[in-house]
Amino acid sequence: MVPKKAIIPVGIITGPTATGKTALAIELALEHGNIEIINADSLLVYRDFNLGTAKPSLAERKNIPHHLIDIQDPETPFTAGDFVRAAKNAIEDIHARGKRALIVGGTGFYLKGLLFGIWSAPTADESFRKTLAAVSSTDLYNKLFHLDSKSAERIGPQDHYRLVRALEIIQFSGKTPTQLEEASEKNADPRFHLWILDRNSEELSQRIKLRSEKMLNQGLIMEVKQLMRQYPQARALDSVGYFQVKQYLSGVEPEGRQVRAGELGLVDEIELATRQLVKKQRTWFKNQSKQVKQSQLFILDKDLPFIREAFHNIYQKTPAIEGVHT
Repeated sequence: MVPKKAIIPVGIITGPTATGKTALAIELALEHGNIEIINADSLLVYRDFNLGTAKPSLAERKNIPHHLIDIQDPETPFTAGDFVRAAKNAIEDIHARGKRALIVGGTGFYLKGLLFGIWSAPTADESFRKTLAAVSSTDLYNKLFHLDSKSAERIGPQDHYRLVRALEIIQFSGKTPTQLEEASEKNADPRFHLWILDRNSEELSQRIKLRSEKMLNQGLIMEVKQLMRQYPQARALDSVGYFQVKQYLSGVEPEGRQVRAGELGLVDEIELATRQLVKKQRTWFKNQSKQVKQSQLFILDKDLPFIREAFHNIYQKTPAIEGVHT
């Protein structure tokens, strides 16, 4: 007879960029006093990407132990599969020490892998990748959009690496990434509780503006210059915020619109790109809330009492016990 085993629930605090996920998670973790945070943001895993990622400060990480931050060289990809394996190992380690794990971050393909598992795909083919190496991201995006519009919209027109990977999957599997994902989806892992945080659009836009200005004032331009020298092949340099600074430093003007001169125009571009990202994130979270039974949407700050209640229900109560198996 196999002994009964406690099912230890794990909360996932997620939501669009700039909603205040990190600050609230740290606040709740400090109040509870027995929690360690596992990062689920794809940029925070990379060393030296700090200001543009709004990475938790060293002081914040000292007060609350954080996992999966600053663990990867920026020129080495960290896949969804890598994240799922590392996150599950971290959960086991945290719970084995009598602590409780809390996942915080908004990277959709990380969370989807954790909730539903990783679907199988063909391995990398270097010869195929070489044929697409010189093709522009825009052309790759248009080609993928024709074959798999959902994947193209999720990836966006700037992520050359992931666009090539999606086309590689289609080439060697005969199926689109969307088809493979849908075929592999099953019920979400029941131990995870998905808490999606959002704000009304006007308030979130103001927070995005202040966040963009703060990053520049703290030295984002200098950070990008250093990263371009030290990690010129880092894919993360094409993410929101970093990409706009790269374009600014290169003197590249946005196509089809005029921008203000100097850093004022750069702030505008970062704001615009962030709002576009938020729109995509909201669509993703809306879809996931339909698929994950244990999911809740909260609007800050009015729903704070309900967030605290949901948090208390998971982290104060005794874990459920699985049935006895023979």
